[in-house]
Amino acid sequence: MMRRTPLLAAALVLALAGCTEDSPEKEDGVSADAALRPPPDPTLAKSAIRPALTPEDIEGAGLAGELTCAFAQHGAEGPLLMASANVLDVARADGVLKLGPATLRLRGAATGGFNAMVQGARFTSGELEARVVVTSETPREGGESPPRPSRLEIASPAGAQKIEGAWTCGP
Repeated sequence: MMRRTPLLAAALVLALAGCTEDSPEKEDGVSADAALRPPPDPTLAKSAIRPALTPEDIEGAGLAGELTCAFAQHGAEGPLLMASANVLDVARADGVLKLGPATLRLRGAATGGFNAMVQGARFTSGELEARVVVTSETPREGGESPPRPSRLEIASPAGAQKIEGAWTCGP
């Protein structure tokens, strides 16, 4: 597996840049570190649609597991996070998250297999935590595996963000 640590670190900083609080202001109304901080990537602004995982991202992650859950941001053309797990209670989910132009491998924070992901899940990768919170039990559509209103919460030492969307689990 190829390491992309510098690229992932840069992507994480850019992805979370729009969600950190500004530093105290100087007398002229400009924040003390504004001149030193690059402007946030406009494609990752709080209200912007983030880049979705591509089929190549998903295939390249090599997720193990027979059943999958995916989080898609409202208005996006694909998932931002995808995770797979086997049904066994001792199984742990593997996932992949799109952060700007890069992807980040995730690991389920707890065992419980696929069933542990259905009501929401928590994933980690180093100091980053990604948590899917199901915000309503009322599905958005019908069917065997309907998407449910959810929020993806991403937190790391660089900052935090919350993204509204839908969590879909099934075969």
